Amino acid sequence: MSDVNSAIRAALMKPGLARLWEAVRAKYQSLGRAGGTVVLLDATPEEQEAIGALLGINLFGETRIKVPLARLEAALLQSRFAITLGDALGALFGRVATRDDVRAERDRAERAFWAYLEEVAGDFRPWLEAMWEGRAPGRGLVAEWRRLFAETGRVPPLEAALGVLRALDPPPDPPVRLPILAARHLGDPHALDRTSPAGRALFAWLAWRYGGLDADEPDSAEIADGAAQDEGTSEAARAWYLRAGIRIDDVSPVVHVANWPGMSTSPMAFTLASLDGAPARRLPPRILVVENPAVFAELAERSPAPVVCSYGWPNAAVLRLLDLVTSAGSDLWYSGDFDLGGLRIGRSLWRRYGPRFVPWRFDRAMYDSFAQFGRVSLSEEERTHLTRLQEALWDSDLAVSMQAFGVKVFQEQFVDTLVEDAICMEMARP
Repeated sequence: MSDVNSAIRAALMKPGLARLWEAVRAKYQSLGRAGGTVVLLDATPEEQEAIGALLGINLFGETRIKVPLARLEAALLQSRFAITLGDALGALFGRVATRDDVRAERDRAERAFWAYLEEVAGDFRPWLEAMWEGRAPGRGLVAEWRRLFAETGRVPPLEAALGVLRALDPPPDPPVRLPILAARHLGDPHALDRTSPAGRALFAWLAWRYGGLDADEPDSAEIADGAAQDEGTSEAARAWYLRAGIRIDDVSPVVHVANWPGMSTSPMAFTLASLDGAPARRLPPRILVVENPAVFAELAERSPAPVVCSYGWPNAAVLRLLDLVTSAGSDLWYSGDFDLGGLRIGRSLWRRYGPRFVPWRFDRAMYDSFAQFGRVSLSEEERTHLTRLQEALWDSDLAVSMQAFGVKVFQEQFVDTLVEDAICMEMARP
């Protein structure tokens, strides 16, 4: 710091002036000039004396002090330092960036960021333009890339994803498994997982290129940002990867069943790969499907009815099995939790299987009979989503009732009723 600045600080940065200078700095940053007025409330005698001495006026007894910045600058110019208000603030605080300065710097940073995207994009420029303009899913990704570029001048996850995409042109035949693709090009088998930065970029491109999604479609941004599966995206995403020449894990996705015809009554699991090309076997007229593993286990132990567990949102293996079941002529009796997630799962299956979907104890009557036992409240956000779901459910009164009671009801709370139903169904089956 120069001797002059040190002298200015010594003269102006007094305890009685501290609040004044903070207010003046904020006003100057906002206006970008010595304009406007600052007001200090509850001014102390020390502040009254210091500000009065600075402005050359008597403020004794004034607890509400108004200071026009133009008057303050005039006083500074007439002082022994003969400085502008901007010079004074610079001496006191260092460079004071005005709102115009901040805007100009932001514009400069945006231009540099876009120039970088143009440089690395190549043939993928249309996609990045759509991302930039908000016409493609993945708005959260663009914000992350902008932060990375501001910190390092590059966006390594995007560069990695673009390198992989160039290697996939044309799509390999046969398709390559995702972990092998990632290890081959990025040295890490998990580098293209949907939870990884490069994997999220890859998935955003797939959603734009093969999914036909734009940023205005419900959930499209969340899908591309790697959010939890919603509205059946697992199966759709698998198809997008395959079109690009990428094979997704077909061993890890499993579906658990119990009392399956022609097999052991004990719970068992089918992998997605084992269901590929499997013939539709002869099945009972109804297959029970439940959302939660504890309820599945109770049904498996206490009833002889065939039952499938979705383990929350149905993965690709669950959907493949249910496709086989319905194509064989069986109905799906589905029961889920009375919460937002349970309703969304039910809606997805209802839309997919139409008249083959039968809501099993999954209606307003069942909810109303157990709502008194609900202990977990619906959040305001969940209530808002219920309003949107109301006309898109098999029972439009269900969402209305859930909003009225304001609580969630879980399958585990009425599992005994489900077991009794399952036993009766099997006893009545010819």
